[in-house]
Amino acid sequence: MASSFWVAIAVIATCAIITNGVVKIIRAAKSSGKAGNHKLNDLEADLESLEADLDDARQRIEVLEKIVTDEKYDLGKKIDDLAN
Repeated sequence: MASSFWVAIAVIATCAIITNGVVKIIRAAKSSGKAGNHKLNDLEADLESLEADLDDARQRIEVLEKIVTDEKYDLGKKIDDLAN
């Protein structure tokens, strides 16, 4: 009889430990889902900002290429003028 009592206690304790673990896993999954969505939204906003910066830089480079490749543009003269 005493043996079955301790087996019952062990089964109850095991069930409690397993249930506690499952509850912690579910809570962690729910909280990381919210945090994950928040992080994803932040990353998407950063990506949009970086894409806008990249487009701006491309436009500036195109303008600079047009200026430098213009036949009337004399880079050496401009540099000498800056030195004076």
